[in-house]
Parts: sequence; C-alpha cells; structure tokens
Amino acid sequence: MATNLSEAFSRSPFLLSLRQSLYSLPVRPEFLASSSFKFVNPRSHVTNTDKVVQVLPASAIAGLSDENVLALFSTGFFGGFIFGFERFILRIGGYNILPSRYTGFERPSDAVTIWNKSDIPTTHLLPNGSNLFGSFTMLDKYIATNPSEQDASYVDYGFGSDESIFAGCHRFQITRLPTQSGAESQVQMELLHFRCNPQKNKPSIAEYIERFHYVYAKALFANGIQYVITR
Repeated sequence: MATNLSEAFSRSPFLLSLRQSLYSLPVRPEFLASSSFKFVNPRSHVTNTDKVVQVLPASAIAGLSDENVLALFSTGFFGGFIFGFERFILRIGGYNILPSRYTGFERPSDAVTIWNKSDIPTTHLLPNGSNLFGSFTMLDKYIATNPSEQDASYVDYGFGSDESIFAGCHRFQITRLPTQSGAESQVQMELLHFRCNPQKNKPSIAEYIERFHYVYAKALFANGIQYVITR
C-alpha cells in the first residue's frame, strides 16, 4: 500500500512538472515588444526576464482548445495551493500596497473583478481589463485561429503599476509544435515573465529575492500544468 501511494505521489502532474519544466532567463522578443510591455513599462526602463517551459504530448490536452488550456492554466496559477498565501494576503487588503493599474490602459466596460478563486473560469478567459485579487490585470489575450508554431495563443497578466517602483507581467502561452515523422504531436507551455522599475531606470527590488523567485515561478507553473492535466 505504501509503495502504491509513493508511486502515485511521484507521478502527480505537479511533481512531474517540477522535474520536467525548464527555467531560463531569455524570453521571446515579441513579448518585450508587446502592448502589455508598453503599458507596464512605458519609459522602456531596464527589465529582468525569465521563463519556465514544459513540452507535453498533445494527448495530455486532447479535446481542449487553446483558450480552454489557458483558462485552466490561469485557474491553477491563481487558484492553486501555491498561490494560496499570496491570495490570502491580497484579499485581506494587501493589494493596497501594490494595486494593479496603468495610466495608458483603459479598462473596458465588460471587465470584471475576481476576489474568489472559485470565480476564475476554467472554460474561457476573462475579458481584457479584468482584475484578479486587486493586483493582477489581464492586459491582453490572443487566441490563434489555426494554432501552430508560428501562431501561438497567449494571455498577459500585468501586476504592479507604472506609477510605482515595481511592476511586471506574466504571459501564459501555448504553442502547438509541428509533428515529427512517426512521433506523437506535442504542445509547449510557457510562463514568460518580465519585471522592472517603471519610475527609475534601474533593476527592480525583486532582484534581491532572485532565488525565491526561481522556486516560486517553477511551483506556480507546476500548479498551472496540474490543473490542465487533471481537468
């Protein structure tokens, strides 16, 4: 019995993702030329970047559209147990320390505000401008009509403010990779991230906790993958 439990635990999507995902510093150049980047960092100050990537067999997301996958990943990222403590702090007023707002971004009329993880949709993405827990704003989303390696789907969540000394953005992206002869189709999931000091052209305060950020990013990513795989 103990052996069976151990095997089941070792095969959990969360732990498998922690082992199989790859962390590196460069991000896709188009992310740093996006409208989200311009909202968060309008003065083009120095940025720090990183990403977490994992390749999955297409069978792992069988029957799901790109939007379904990004919605599930968003739910796992913001509604999973790893984000739990941060979610609690934000809900009791922590968002007042670093609210999410951008002077160049006009919030659409259909945007919503989410305070409970159960309200994060798992089948579709929220409208642009929607806010999660006071500190994250959906700045942009794109769903490819014919998903491919050249046409990937993504959603951007900005945090912080261009009027503060700390801000940044998370991009969740899914790329349908080309099928190799005789091999199963694959998809690539990515968590792309940049952070900056919008007020002064110098690194953000987050650089003092670089090691913690690495561990936290990997764990949040794994929670997102877990929700996609165990839908």
